[in-house]
Amino acid sequence: MILDTTSVDRDVTLSTDVCVVGSGAGGAVAAKELAGAGRSVVVVEAGGYHTSRDFTQREEQMYPRLYGDAGVQATTESTAWIAQGRALGGSTVTSLCVCARPPRAVLEHWRDGLAIPGVGPDDMVRYYRQVEDALQVSQLSPEQVNKNNQLLQAGAERLGYHSVRIAHNRVDCLGCGYCALGCAYDRKTDALTTHLRLASQQGAIIVPDCRVEAITTAHGRVSGVSATFGRTARVPAVLTVQAKVVVLAAGAIGSPHLWLRSGLPNTQRQVGRALHLHPQVVMAGVFAEEVAAWRGIPQSIVIDEFFQQNGAAGGGFLITPLAVHPLALATLLPGFGAAHRQLLELYPRLGLAAVMLHDRSSGNVELDNSGGATVNYQLSDEDRAALAEGMRRLADVYCAAGAERVILPFTELVEITRRGDYRPIDDHPVRANDPLLLSFHPQGSLRMGTEPRRSVVNQLGEAHEIRGLFVADASVFPTAIGVPPQLTVAAFACRTAQHIANHWPTVSKS
Repeated sequence: MILDTTSVDRDVTLSTDVCVVGSGAGGAVAAKELAGAGRSVVVVEAGGYHTSRDFTQREEQMYPRLYGDAGVQATTESTAWIAQGRALGGSTVTSLCVCARPPRAVLEHWRDGLAIPGVGPDDMVRYYRQVEDALQVSQLSPEQVNKNNQLLQAGAERLGYHSVRIAHNRVDCLGCGYCALGCAYDRKTDALTTHLRLASQQGAIIVPDCRVEAITTAHGRVSGVSATFGRTARVPAVLTVQAKVVVLAAGAIGSPHLWLRSGLPNTQRQVGRALHLHPQVVMAGVFAEEVAAWRGIPQSIVIDEFFQQNGAAGGGFLITPLAVHPLALATLLPGFGAAHRQLLELYPRLGLAAVMLHDRSSGNVELDNSGGATVNYQLSDEDRAALAEGMRRLADVYCAAGAERVILPFTELVEITRRGDYRPIDDHPVRANDPLLLSFHPQGSLRMGTEPRRSVVNQLGEAHEIRGLFVADASVFPTAIGVPPQLTVAAFACRTAQHIANHWPTVSKS
């Protein structure tokens, strides 16, 4: 059941076995698994409940409706902009549907290098298969590769760079290109239309537009959550959920923020630390012919030639096409005044792509003076060098694909007009907000591990210092994984939820 919050006219108290905070790739899977195992479940989501009927394909309406901070949460010093979904279904509703397992070396490093049991590739394969089946993940066909992706692929082939066609969670896609604004045609198999639907059918109570203010505890274990209903409620009202288990799945920014705001134990000062942003910069190639990057599936090809599959150190980068609509494009293109306008007028002829770092840099999430979240993140020297190299390689790919010029992601309008001329990149050192870093995949701020002095939760997602509190989102990653995290979040959430169901058979009893 999805609670109709417009009917709320008083404070509400619910008692349940498990309260899940957040409804994205992790929270939705946890809710479905636990409800399916016969546990009573309440899901609390800060975002609203929106369906395909609400997805208008208008940027000025959908960014504030579906994204936290309208998609432009900034780190301190504006070193990066972070875009995260804030709606029932979380970021899966606004995702581009890319489904990628992490490199084997990453999971092997977690298992062997960090001595975390049960997280190796062979241990996790059954959970990946379960969520892939539920999401109907399949590889895209050649016919689904649009012009923007074809150009990048052609450039890579001419240079001998390795590229792959990737897998997605979408069925009978119409190729409208509005994936980031919600699918108006219900062709995404996102958390809203898969796991949350099943959880609801299995008895879970789902509460949208309700912000969890604190996780409550008693005698060293969780006792539930307290939350406030949003503007859709008839009157200001409070939700109290009494629960024996809380599954925290509010994302790598929201989860540590809620932990700190709740005053939960943080003896080793690990909460909010080791945050990775998987940052990216966007570049444009100007072509003589029409590209119309906004038509079709935005991302179907990825160049992985320069991706370092080193589980211990990470590093390297992916190059992947990207499509944005005019409002977002205007914020991404460089220059001012007439020069900026002239670039916007080239929209039909622009190829767009991103350099996505497998970042070794790390930041942290802290509380500001008003109790809000402050995100601190700076690129390391290694990642600055990798970013510059990524810009060089993407410029090469565009030139090889026939671009007349390549627009670099700096604040001022800076271009490359011939392959191999890297002076425009070398003459512009990377600094705060120049180039603009984007992040869609924050991870790693409540790391799992066996040593409490270096981690926050154990290998199954349970907090070291609080009984009954589990985390099931990207914040548990011990290191950055370098690829879009949707599948890995879902797989680890599936594993955590099944552990709760199997090892807490009397969870509703004292």
